[in-house]
Amino acid sequence: MTRPLSDPIPLRDTSVWSSYDAVTILPRVYGRARIKPLRYNADGTQYVVADHAIAGVDAVTLDGSPINGWRWRNGSDLTGHAVALLELAEAPDTSANLAAVVRGQSGNPADILADLYPRADLQDFRVHCRNAGLELGGALTERMTTRAALQFVAEQAGAVWSAGLPGLAMPFPPPESDPIWREFNALDMAGWSASCELAAVVTRLTVPFAWDYAAGQATQSVVLEAVAATREHGAREAERALPWVTTARQAVAIATAWLHWRARPLWTLQFDAGSAARDIPPGAWIEVSHPRIPLQGLYVVTDLDPGYGRGVVKITAQAPAGEAPAVVIVRQSAAFAAIATEYRVQLAGDSVTLTVTDAAGTPLPGARVWIDGRGPITTDAAAKVRFRATPGRHVIYIEADGRQAVTTEVTL
Repeated sequence: MTRPLSDPIPLRDTSVWSSYDAVTILPRVYGRARIKPLRYNADGTQYVVADHAIAGVDAVTLDGSPINGWRWRNGSDLTGHAVALLELAEAPDTSANLAAVVRGQSGNPADILADLYPRADLQDFRVHCRNAGLELGGALTERMTTRAALQFVAEQAGAVWSAGLPGLAMPFPPPESDPIWREFNALDMAGWSASCELAAVVTRLTVPFAWDYAAGQATQSVVLEAVAATREHGAREAERALPWVTTARQAVAIATAWLHWRARPLWTLQFDAGSAARDIPPGAWIEVSHPRIPLQGLYVVTDLDPGYGRGVVKITAQAPAGEAPAVVIVRQSAAFAAIATEYRVQLAGDSVTLTVTDAAGTPLPGARVWIDGRGPITTDAAAKVRFRATPGRHVIYIEADGRQAVTTEVTL
């Protein structure tokens, strides 16, 4: 049975372990996220990284530096509940900052929604997210209602949701390729009203993303602007946080679609229609043709009251005025996502292997490397490049998408 939307998400906390003094939420991890492990045993060598089984742990750092001598496993705690455990060779200092990069449950937004609010009709949204390459990464670490959790996840995916919506969630604005469900003209519409909202226009959007739960901050941000809209309406700034979005490409895609809708004056149309309009789902395109309505053309249905027993369907629809403006990236920052490098000289002559990672020790495949000004060489799937070099000092320059470039030196 589906839980009521007003019920809290059932998250456990450390009070289930009798020896714990402080009460901390046990994280539920989706996709790939960097989290702060919770100490589990008395000697400080065993930690819980998720309150469920996980797919793996990719890296463990202590005060930002990668460490060795650790292993992870799926097991159970003293209550018999499934947890993911991290075991260290020796206990770190209690003041040290321990962090782990965890691969949790599926990061497909549809799978996350289904975990929070079980539904059997999420396949269309699941396929959309898969085709868009959208994989979220984050952790539930705070109390919230089911409704708030669904709203949060939908926003991270650039989507809207409703318990009454077939399929629960859909991208918004909907793709222009979606069909037009119905056409309405003057004879089909009664009691109509139209209003235009200018106060909510946004022309410049700041998007912090890629949240680090161990550090408690976003590791990257991007600023986008609809330049033509700024010239017309002035600079109107807003922030939209996407902490579970992990890549700059996806953050830009979601923010661009949002700005295309919000950088223009938004018309809201309300009218009464016949009972045949009851089959129009929220989020569907309709086409409006009425000589007295200021903005004609395509609208998106945002609310529909079926009016059972009255024979009248009340429709609310919205449409932005004018053409979608071009959106440009004004600034991209990765102040918290520095690149670190590890290198080793292989014993077989002058062959050198360089591994490129971020500050958390996470490999960065696809990074571009220049050796003494020659390159670039692209790191392979294991974030490694191999090259031949003569003895002496060599300058290494590295770039990775969404991160600040770094220059380092090696002596062979």
